[in-house]
Amino acid sequence: MATVTEPAGTKEAGTENTGDGDGGLLRRSWFQALLVVVVLILGYQLTRLMGSPSWAGGFPGATGSAFMAWLDGVYAWIVANRNDSPLFLYFFNYISVGLGSAVVLINQVLNTFTWLGVTVIGVLASWRIAGWRVALLVLATFAVFALTGLWNESMTTLSLIITSVFIALLFGVPLGILAGRSEGFYRAIRPVLDFMQIMPAFAYLLPFVLLFGIGNASAAVVTAVYALPPVVRITALGIREVNKGAIEATTSLGSTPWQILTKVQLPLAKRTILLGVNQTIMLAVSMVVIASVIGAGGLGDAIYQALSKINVGQAFQAGLAIVMLAIAMDRVTGAVGHGAHTPRIEARYRLPLLGGMLAAAVAAMIVGRLLDLGGWPRDLSLRIDIPVNAFDKAIEAAIGPAAAALGSWTQSWILGPLDNLLSGSPWWLVTLAAAALGLIFAGRRVAVISALCFIAIGLLGVWDNAMATLSQVLVATVVTIALGVVLGVLMSRNDVVAVVFRPVLDFMQTLPPFVYLIPAVALLGLGPVPALAAAVIFALPPVIRLVNDGIRGVPEGTLEAAVSQGSTKWQLLTKVELPMARGSLLLAVNQGIILVLSMVVMGALVGAGALGNDVVLGLAQNELGLGIAAGLAIVFLGLFLDRVTQGRRAPRA
Repeated sequence: MATVTEPAGTKEAGTENTGDGDGGLLRRSWFQALLVVVVLILGYQLTRLMGSPSWAGGFPGATGSAFMAWLDGVYAWIVANRNDSPLFLYFFNYISVGLGSAVVLINQVLNTFTWLGVTVIGVLASWRIAGWRVALLVLATFAVFALTGLWNESMTTLSLIITSVFIALLFGVPLGILAGRSEGFYRAIRPVLDFMQIMPAFAYLLPFVLLFGIGNASAAVVTAVYALPPVVRITALGIREVNKGAIEATTSLGSTPWQILTKVQLPLAKRTILLGVNQTIMLAVSMVVIASVIGAGGLGDAIYQALSKINVGQAFQAGLAIVMLAIAMDRVTGAVGHGAHTPRIEARYRLPLLGGMLAAAVAAMIVGRLLDLGGWPRDLSLRIDIPVNAFDKAIEAAIGPAAAALGSWTQSWILGPLDNLLSGSPWWLVTLAAAALGLIFAGRRVAVISALCFIAIGLLGVWDNAMATLSQVLVATVVTIALGVVLGVLMSRNDVVAVVFRPVLDFMQTLPPFVYLIPAVALLGLGPVPALAAAVIFALPPVIRLVNDGIRGVPEGTLEAAVSQGSTKWQLLTKVELPMARGSLLLAVNQGIILVLSMVVMGALVGAGALGNDVVLGLAQNELGLGIAAGLAIVFLGLFLDRVTQGRRAPRA
């Protein structure tokens, strides 16, 4: 995703009218954007008055239909030739079989250890790495797996995570090292990483299904690819930030490039690289749940099946297991990087301690095998889904009418009119409006990119659903930014509030996005409104953090000078802090939009429709053309929204 590295006043050629100078109302960006919206509304009304003439409708669908038909033909050819084509016989099929076997093998190993052995190994390893608090958290996590009756599903998910993280690190760390040592390679790979991080998770699914089919292999590859960018970026950052003096001193002593890498750069960048590993693992946890749509199985499939049946209790059980898994993995891998809570063991006791831990693990496995424990017996699990469903029905009875009224009002008065405006206006007018917004907020280059994105969406043949998705994203983003700014300002104003908020935000950012759909469905039922509610909650934490960090980063001297001039708290906020935190605020808007887009698309699983529904239909009904066209449209929407909100502040090397 885009990051802010240029000062707020930076301008590129063609973007002088930023609305920050003394040029009158017409030179202000917000007023120019408002004019664009007014023109779009007038165009829509004129089109309706004229009876929607052919030249003023949606994008012609002939090209899109031809493209989808061609993709369907490609899919049919692949299905017919998967066992005959050399490309599949000697490449993709080998990868598919190998990865599928790796997942099965790891799962079998975990089953061989039995639940007792896995628990002992996990608790002892986490204690040695992160201390007794994290060891207790890991023990609680395994207890949740067992008592929810989801032990086998949890081991399947863990096997997929291990496989996909191994693949991501196998390729990501060397690429990051190369990017850190080569400026040319870094510049070449950076836009690829930007593109990969803009893509919503759902957009990754179909291409890998096409190449590897439905099942574990496809899920492992798509999870690895989705989790790859952070480890590449952060490894490159760690290598590039190694003290130049240390490298020069080592070079002057005659060290080879390999010695410089292994003896200087990697040891000094160790903490940063381990942070990248942590982020990769967390993204893998997130994606492996989503990959249940393409046959990954495990906990994600348990949630998916429960949501499709609107069984909130079962979804809550699986969601709790995923949340505990994500938090435990985050704490363990995070501790590897900083080592603050790692038990301090004298050197002479470390080898005997390791031997004792191995002996305990082997003993636990042997006992488990002798007692034929296997996975945790389902008849010893607790049925927490029953009380959860009862509680959900009580909540639904209490606030159901109000929630239904809110959802109906949102659909009738906000989502519906906005969707009608975007899909009912002439496609060329919407495209021009997008280009105008790109010009106003980010310059000529982004204006061209914006126009090309909308033209590409039209050519893909999914214009109406893309406009429905865009309307959902815009509504959810406005709510997210409004709440995020208010809460971020409150957090920056009060240290007590900040202390309370930080662990809550940490917890929220650890949760896989799939989990946010559960309470939304429980309170609001199915449809686009619960998807929007989940998107808002999912995108809030980074927005709150960025607003807080931006305001707290304003120099104390500037604040003192403003106070000495008699500024009120409101003037201090609106005239000093928010303007000086503009870079962080813009990044907050950018991150909010991208996260909202990813979650809104995922909302197809709870009836949000639009592009996400096209992807799900493409997967479920083997309509590859529709699915890939929708996935590409999601990417183009993400590219447009990202560049408009951050185009003028694209990252520099």
